[in-house]
Amino acid sequence: ADVKGHIGYHAAGIIPIRKSGDGSVPYDGSTNAGEWVDYIPIAKLPNLYDPPSGMIVTANQRIVGTDYPYHLTHSWAQPYRARRIFDLLSEKPKLSSDDFRRILGDVYAIAGVTFTREAVKLLRPKLTGADEKLKATLDAFEQWDGRVNAESTVAPIASQMRIAFRSKILTAALGPQLVKSYQWSNFDTTLDRVLKEQPASWLPKEFASYADLLRACHDEAIAALTKNLGADQTKWTWGALAQVRFPHPLGPAPFIGAQFVVPPFPQNGTGGLIGATVNVGSAVSMRLIADPSDWDKTQHGIALGESGVPKNPHWTDQLADWRAVTPREFPFTQPAVVRAAKETLVLEPAK
Repeated sequence: ADVKGHIGYHAAGIIPIRKSGDGSVPYDGSTNAGEWVDYIPIAKLPNLYDPPSGMIVTANQRIVGTDYPYHLTHSWAQPYRARRIFDLLSEKPKLSSDDFRRILGDVYAIAGVTFTREAVKLLRPKLTGADEKLKATLDAFEQWDGRVNAESTVAPIASQMRIAFRSKILTAALGPQLVKSYQWSNFDTTLDRVLKEQPASWLPKEFASYADLLRACHDEAIAALTKNLGADQTKWTWGALAQVRFPHPLGPAPFIGAQFVVPPFPQNGTGGLIGATVNVGSAVSMRLIADPSDWDKTQHGIALGESGVPKNPHWTDQLADWRAVTPREFPFTQPAVVRAAKETLVLEPAK
């Protein structure tokens, strides 16, 4: 991005071109079928310059279409974050730094909303007078704003139901052994389609309908939450279920470990239990909002602080801003850097 309003994107990296295949499974080492014969030319790597939409969105999702002539990977992230970012950027023609900060902190779960709406559609007509817990869940689903914040009492049930649904669908398709090693990150989008279209071929044989399957998933979710969070459902919040933790390699060490422990706290957002949100909770390592109109008003923040020494004042001095999604001004020009500097560290080679 530059001061004249141009924006561009160019994927960087050395990506091999193979003689055959895409490298996703092992080759027969006695042949040269898997040899690298070249690299994707830099000019042919995915790139954009001043797209008509005025937006470039990347959130680890698939960035090329099926007509792209080279293989990059099969392991794209779920598309939910990119979709949500695109929707938020499209809300108005001009956005401020505060708008970008709001987007970075967004915890709306597209996959969670898809799941809960379909669950209501399937289960509401099947309710009986004895289904008090299920009715309460469906009522909550209907009123849910889709946000996975720490206070949400709907997100825990929705996430556990979706986890149970995913597990039962995959176990039926792959078997109890193979499912343990299944790791394709994008299956969640397939899961959305299975729930919406309800194909008979994907329904586990022990269930007569998808409504019966979802009812079982609800019972399983309630049991799991009772076991993990207790019987008092008023305490079933997303923050109780999902905690932010910053484990340190020296944390378990006797005598000295305690000083490296940052106490866990309730998380906002999710990295995938209910479909990733823009704010992926503890997985957010850095936030940056660049301001080409005044580079010195650029905002930047990291999760803890820039010092790795627990007794240093900069050990966790950025944590409060990280939690609040309020990155601080980040001096860019030399005069601004000099004005903001608190201390200077000079590293010299040993003599």
